[in-house]
Amino acid sequence: MAEQKQRPGPKPGSEGATRIADAHRGSHAHDREGGFAANPDLARSAGKVGGERVKEKYGSNFYTLIGRKGGEAVRDARGPEFYSQIGKKGREERARRQRVQESAED
Repeated sequence: MAEQKQRPGPKPGSEGATRIADAHRGSHAHDREGGFAANPDLARSAGKVGGERVKEKYGSNFYTLIGRKGGEAVRDARGPEFYSQIGKKGREERARRQRVQESAED
């Protein structure tokens, strides 16, 4: 059998590795800027560009196909009653919003 080459530094997941990772965290500009959580416009822009690339590569019909596949997976996992439940919740919420809007107009 071939010998495994020893990698330098502490064993991954060890206390030493954790200590090094904690000390390193925040030392790069991208760590300080906060990423997508701190900049929703950056996330929106990245998502839009990614979506456009997928559309170029696979065509717009790709989204129809994956949406159908996802819907079928939900139907199989949760059953048709699930759609009745979410439809009922949607009707109730729409009616509630309409009542709030009508009372605000009075």
